[in-house]
Amino acid sequence: MQGALGADVTDVDVTALDAAGLRELRDALLRFHVVAIRGQRLDPAALSAFAARLGERETYPFAQSLPEDPYVVPIVKEPEDASVFGGIWHTDSSYLTRPPSLTLLYAVTIPPSGGDTLFANMHAAYRALPDSTRTAIDGLRAQYTASLVHSDDGEHADVAGANRNRREAGATVTDAVHPVVRTHPDSGAKALYVSLAHTRCFVGRTREQSLPLLTELAEHAIRDEFCTRLRWRAGTLAIWDNRSVQHYPLNDYPGHRRVMHRVILKGEVPA
Repeated sequence: MQGALGADVTDVDVTALDAAGLRELRDALLRFHVVAIRGQRLDPAALSAFAARLGERETYPFAQSLPEDPYVVPIVKEPEDASVFGGIWHTDSSYLTRPPSLTLLYAVTIPPSGGDTLFANMHAAYRALPDSTRTAIDGLRAQYTASLVHSDDGEHADVAGANRNRREAGATVTDAVHPVVRTHPDSGAKALYVSLAHTRCFVGRTREQSLPLLTELAEHAIRDEFCTRLRWRAGTLAIWDNRSVQHYPLNDYPGHRRVMHRVILKGEVPA
């Protein structure tokens, strides 16, 4: 990976990391926000066990997990699928009261070409805002919702992925109010925390009143100078910090299968 964030790691077996190795990994995530660890051999149990060493695992409300582990969700695009799961710029599940802190995504089956994931640095995006915009949004709060993607009539329902693995959220709360600018609990750095995928409106404004500024912020957040591209290989384990980045999986491999295994870790209430 090259650009405003991201680090590649080789010659490391995550299942053999000791306490010092885990500290180095955490430090790398604070510094680079996305870490791609190449050449791993992780069955679902090993992936889940490693995730548990990094934090509290969280079940995902909108997709069935693998039968062998309640925390490992298969992200599968079959050759006949037109859309890709999560195919819009977003940070994972920002509509939860405690959105995920880290996401772990492991590449099982990769198409012969394409299928990369783009990441954008939300700390850099916030710092690059005009002073007047930062003043306008500091302290502003917004309503975040799953319905824009996960409701059948949602504006972005086409990026929810194929129906075969979906499940209803049930009793899970899928609407929340969070700051538009959040502070990372470990680094203290401020980050832009809105997306067209999951932000419905600003508190005290209608969606129609919110959309001009929301769109302006969303388009600013993904400018090229804030972004990097992860080129997947089978056996790559990527870990990213949802408090620092947005991501976007590319849908540029028609007719090919792509299989990923994902685990999310519970985060804190954004502040």
